[in-house]
Amino acid sequence: MKELIEARLSARLLRLGLSTDDLRDDLDLVRSGILDSLGFVDLIAELEQATSKQVDLEAALETRGATTVAGIIKLFA
Repeated sequence: MKELIEARLSARLLRLGLSTDDLRDDLDLVRSGILDSLGFVDLIAELEQATSKQVDLEAALETRGATTVAGIIKLFA
């Protein structure tokens, strides 16, 4: 799953002067400015399509840490 996240975000990270090595599990993608809220929803939709798995995004966002790399991985576990 982390590889899918890295692949989806690699171009955005490069524009921000970052690399996929900067995607630590505790990195909050929204609070760090890598994604805005719409970008986060788009990422989840892309991951759902890539994995053929659906997540309850509304419930997930009520969970602390849902916008971290580890939180996203947990959503799809």
